[in-house]
Amino acid sequence: MDFAQRQYEEMKPLAERVAAQQMAAQEQQMKQAQDYYDYQQKTFRPLEQGLVAQVQQYNTEGNRAQLAAQASADAANAFQSAQGVSNREMARRGINASSGAALMMRNQNALGLAGMTAGAATNARRQAEQIGFARSMDVTGLGRGLAGASLGAYQGASASGSAGLNSAMSAGNQYGSAFGQGAGYMMGGAQMGLTGQGQILGSQTSVYNTAQSQADPFASIVGMGLGAYAGGFGGAMGKAAGSDIRLKMNIERVGTDTRTGLPVYEFEYKANPGERFRGVMAHEVEAKYPDAVTTGPDGFKAVFYERLGMEMVRV
Repeated sequence: MDFAQRQYEEMKPLAERVAAQQMAAQEQQMKQAQDYYDYQQKTFRPLEQGLVAQVQQYNTEGNRAQLAAQASADAANAFQSAQGVSNREMARRGINASSGAALMMRNQNALGLAGMTAGAATNARRQAEQIGFARSMDVTGLGRGLAGASLGAYQGASASGSAGLNSAMSAGNQYGSAFGQGAGYMMGGAQMGLTGQGQILGSQTSVYNTAQSQADPFASIVGMGLGAYAGGFGGAMGKAAGSDIRLKMNIERVGTDTRTGLPVYEFEYKANPGERFRGVMAHEVEAKYPDAVTTGPDGFKAVFYERLGMEMVRV
């Protein structure tokens, strides 16, 4: 945790600077996104709407009639112009303008010239319309990507903001993680300490029983009984309970533990007749769960009931 605190103090200024840069990038991209959107709305959307209106009006009966009338007027104007040119040319040459040949020639020339002029005028108008429409489409196409660019800029701004928030929180998150690890170490140490105390207590009891048995055989029996009695009530605290069949009497099987499959008995300790307990036999446990059985210096076996998920209880 000390290391995490030092690392937090070193990382925090850097994380704050990175977060500030990312938030500034978010602001810049937000402004860019808004500029794209406004430009598309104010410049290109009206142009597109005008083009749509022109297309809708172009292919109508009224527009076709107007174009046909314009073409006829152009042809008439061209004919009148050509007729005037022909009359002036014949007068200059001294040709009788009233003769049939002159009239026929004049009419043919006038009609040919009129047709050419009308066609040229009509084609020029159509070409101008088509070029204008094509250029309008080109200009409109310039703004087609603005909507996507605006959306991309907004998404980039959102990503930059999220990244900035994560950067700002990274140092604190790492520091908090160190607190969790420290708490786990402390709880693990406390659990190991309790287990060690239980083992020391069991060893002291075994040494005491051994000393008493060497001093007096009767005292040995009493010591074993008292040790088993205390062990029975200490099973839930992680100590081993004396469960050697040689320490018990009046044994009666009363069932089977559903979790472990071990036979369950009621019995009395030889050192404490008349007081019955319910539990298991050490030799049966050792055959199936050897890690749950320990053998003391005196050769008697004891059971760690907590490792079996059971308790030895007084009946």
